[in-house]
Amino acid sequence: MPQAQRAVGGKAPARPLRVIAKTHEPPQKEELGKGVLTSARPDLEMPDPEVLLRNLGRSVFEALAGVREVEQMARWIAPEVFTRLLARAQHAARARRVRGRSVRRPVIETRACLWQSPRSGVVEATVLVDLGPRVRAVVIRLEEFRGRWRAERLHVL
Repeated sequence: MPQAQRAVGGKAPARPLRVIAKTHEPPQKEELGKGVLTSARPDLEMPDPEVLLRNLGRSVFEALAGVREVEQMARWIAPEVFTRLLARAQHAARARRVRGRSVRRPVIETRACLWQSPRSGVVEATVLVDLGPRVRAVVIRLEEFRGRWRAERLHVL
């Protein structure tokens, strides 16, 4: 068995210490865009969630800018999320009308997508979206729904 020695103040230790048993596993390296709490793929039957997460992150800002209909995302978001996103998009459209601004297609780039799966059938993610002058975050919780992913929670930070 390997032995470890303790040197205190340059003096030799009274007796060597022995390693009896490992108390924990060595830390594993985390990779961005991979499930941290579970395997890289939360469920083998479910598709990779990162593609949907990146597309939802971009689509939310396109809807708020007025260049995408919220109805196009209806299949991928829960009814409660759809209602809140629709209200927010309508509010943004009224604000543009009041200010006399036209609808302009924003240049949107997804910078990063960090996700984890706390349990089977659930993915929690943060998507960083670059809008040019600002970088915003979208927090999304996906849950399994009829064999596919559906956003049950969605918050724009």
